[in-house]
Amino acid sequence: MGEDAIARNRPAEARNLLPETGMGENAARPRILVTADMGDEALVALRSLGDVEYASFRKAMRLLGGDTLVEALRGVQVFVTEVDLVDAAALERLPDLRIVVSCRGEAVNVDLAACTAFGVPVLHAPGRNADAVADLALAFLLMLERKLPAATAFLRQPGIEAGDMGRLGQAFTSLQGRELWRKTIGLIGFGAVGRGVARRLAGFEARVLVYDPHLAAPLPAGVERVASLGELLERSDVVSLHAAVTGETRGMIDAAALARMRPGAFLVNTARAALIDEDALAAALREGRLGGAALDVFAVEPPGSDHPLLALENVVATPHVGGNTVEVGVHQGEIVAADLRRLLAGERPLHALNPEVLAGFDWRRPRPAVDAARLAALGTRPAPAVSDLQRVRPAPRPAAAPAAPAPATVSPEVVDRLTRILGGFCERIAADPALRAFAADKDVTLHFTLPDVGRTFFLRLRRGAVAAALGEPDGAAEVELTMRAEILDGMFTGRVNPMQAATGGRLSFRGDTMKAMTLQQIQADLSRCYREARDSVGDPGDLAALPGATAAPRAATPATAGPGDVRAELVQVVHELYAAELITATGGNVSVRIPGADQIWITPSQLFKGELRAELLVRLDLDGNPLDPGAPSPSSERLMHCAIYRARPEAQAVIHAHAPHATILVNSGLRFLPISTEAAFFGDIPRVPFIMPGTDELARAVGEAARKNWAVLMQNHGLIVAGRSLRRAADMVEIVERSAEVILGCHAVGKTPPVLPETVVRTLQQMGDLMA
Repeated sequence: MGEDAIARNRPAEARNLLPETGMGENAARPRILVTADMGDEALVALRSLGDVEYASFRKAMRLLGGDTLVEALRGVQVFVTEVDLVDAAALERLPDLRIVVSCRGEAVNVDLAACTAFGVPVLHAPGRNADAVADLALAFLLMLERKLPAATAFLRQPGIEAGDMGRLGQAFTSLQGRELWRKTIGLIGFGAVGRGVARRLAGFEARVLVYDPHLAAPLPAGVERVASLGELLERSDVVSLHAAVTGETRGMIDAAALARMRPGAFLVNTARAALIDEDALAAALREGRLGGAALDVFAVEPPGSDHPLLALENVVATPHVGGNTVEVGVHQGEIVAADLRRLLAGERPLHALNPEVLAGFDWRRPRPAVDAARLAALGTRPAPAVSDLQRVRPAPRPAAAPAAPAPATVSPEVVDRLTRILGGFCERIAADPALRAFAADKDVTLHFTLPDVGRTFFLRLRRGAVAAALGEPDGAAEVELTMRAEILDGMFTGRVNPMQAATGGRLSFRGDTMKAMTLQQIQADLSRCYREARDSVGDPGDLAALPGATAAPRAATPATAGPGDVRAELVQVVHELYAAELITATGGNVSVRIPGADQIWITPSQLFKGELRAELLVRLDLDGNPLDPGAPSPSSERLMHCAIYRARPEAQAVIHAHAPHATILVNSGLRFLPISTEAAFFGDIPRVPFIMPGTDELARAVGEAARKNWAVLMQNHGLIVAGRSLRRAADMVEIVERSAEVILGCHAVGKTPPVLPETVVRTLQQMGDLMA
């Protein structure tokens, strides 16, 4: 019944992550792609095992699956993932892939049967988030006993005046709580999380009961085993669930079980919603038979705001955040690095989900062949999923009701233009040969709803046929997307990143995650069709000004840049760099230090640079943390900018340019030479080898290189320049790019670029710091 069969022993896992692997110095090393969150020590351990590329899905804002997964994993032998979707079709196209590591307790994102068929071991990380979930369970206990939600809300009530002793007396009377001291806490399930909760409760001198009929290990001191679920329910002041969902446990906390709990008792669930009958729980709470409940999990996640349990004041609810901590990346890194070391050294890993493939396993040898019949059978299995909830397919939703008409306050002209754009968009989609080719092996319907303009449309890809039209699809769609018209227009004109819009609450998505990734795979073709339709109709108008309750909150910063606001200059510089083709529509980024503060303004991620406005800029601290709720997502390269500001406190601006000639220069290994007095100021510009964009690793490398020069060349990634002013930084970008063009031109005609005399170069280099 414990949610993990083996409680994690972190010190044992963490001890000596760098032992001998059995691979000699000249032995082949596997390529390892890591997209899961990972601690620094684990990355060091992984680099001792192979050539590691690290691109955390959180920072890259990328979910891999299908074609995008195949492209990312070409030539990769070991894939360490947390959310990416690995299915049979992708495995067939990745013959080099030999090991998959899923940083989860239950690897629902990986097709285990397909991996087994291809002879690919699947490792996982049981107990990786046990401490995080145990912490939240304890927090829930304290919140319920001490009435913390009501206490927190009390002081925020309107009308409370400073020094009002009457109100203070009201709080004294109504908010008297209870301690955990000598309370009886009943734990259902005693795996890694249950044990963690028991350890934490020991400091509160609480009595701990455990019901887990499958538990064989002895219990810690101070923990009592009970013989039946009923006994635990009847004796406990608080019942906390930590069991796995099985046929035996599904719905175990039903109306009958709730009736056996003590009057006024509390129920905590940080495990799985399927353990509880939600309707029965709501009834027990409404009738006052239970004192309250704290829930981190729901049958459908997230629950709608109209969920009956959310209407009750004695319910604490969170959106499945129990295992969502920074430290989980460290914990799972310790587990998988140690286990991967074992496997690569020829030892048996501790946490293999398909141990039958381990006999004689050698990552250097080709995988077993899978015949067509078995491959076809694998293709009929349920697809992997981002969440285990998605593996339990709900009954098909009825066809969506027609979208409500646009609010009366919306300009009819704007709605008319947008409707004509969407109509032309759908016509182009249906006739597009590239989309028809893509649809050859697809079967997915995506349904888009734009509530602020009262419009819907759908896109269907089905075995080589493509259909798209305004209105509702005939039947249920596998993927439902709801957003404001401004977001849809931004998605298909390059101003909005769909993944960031979803994680920022500006795009609502429901349905099959694997099929939703179709949108990511055909984004370029859809954008092309949309822009063609938009160009034929014209600009739809100011979609950001449309009213609507679903509008994303705006940042609490001035909408326009006034006199002395550095944002105005930043926008101007971005427009200049874009016109000069030194940054692209969505590539490259610019930041400027905010005078008198350890903060910067930076360009947003994936927004069209040619139409940048001051209100779209994002304010960060020097650790790269956004400071204004509701602002757009900041540039994915913000860590690199912040590293330079920390390394060079005198820097007032940073520009990362996708300058073509400078990029060719660094990629070809040619030196930057003092071919002019301006070029001589820079000296030999330091170079950074290719490191995955957006990573801490790249930020550290660039920050270190920037200590010695105001410019840094990055292989396959362009140029980054800092300056004492934004204007000076922009000028230096142009100087480096034009100088690189001349150097490449000389080499192209077979001539060595002429350089200034050495004495002149030394003099100018000594003055180089002044130039910035």
